[in-house]
Amino acid sequence: MRTLPKDIDADAVIEISRLLADRADVVPLPIHDLVKEIRRSIPTKLSDNAIEELVVEMAAARGLPMIFDKPPA
Repeated sequence: MRTLPKDIDADAVIEISRLLADRADVVPLPIHDLVKEIRRSIPTKLSDNAIEELVVEMAAARGLPMIFDKPPA
């Protein structure tokens, strides 16, 4: 896993970890849906892209399959 930047949001990392644990049986993981869920559940200054990167890295470290399709607009 990469070195976390100084402005990382520990609450976001904890929330991502919780969501990944809760969704371990839902595969593949819908990355864009998880970003939206994190955005709704906790206040964070992280960009959607930064949240997505953390989700992908944390899911990859757990060996979880992912899907990157964006939902229809």
